[in-house]
Amino acid sequence: MKTAFSLCGQEIAGSLGKTTEFLLLSDGLEEKAACSEKIPLFLKRNGVKVLVCNGIGNCMLELLKTMKIEVIPGVTGELQQVKESFLAGTLVPGEKYSCTDHGESCGACAGTF
Repeated sequence: MKTAFSLCGQEIAGSLGKTTEFLLLSDGLEEKAACSEKIPLFLKRNGVKVLVCNGIGNCMLELLKTMKIEVIPGVTGELQQVKESFLAGTLVPGEKYSCTDHGESCGACAGTF
């Protein structure tokens, strides 16, 4: 199962719309990939089944659910630690992840749709 981690440098990006690249993880293989297209298309084209991210708007969350992509929102921290928690099965979603939680309105994050 392919998992994408939303990144900004070596940290989980503050919001999905501010993602600079994704770490794609599948069967122990890792690949960093810049997203040069709309995020849902990028995730679908790359066969992603799970998305680990921090901030995400409710409309994007619902769209990804309809695409059968499981979203683990509200995750913060350094990539290596988050990845280790995910692989160990101990990663849990954060409580605050919507656009209003990070001071923006839905759709304010450029480039997400």
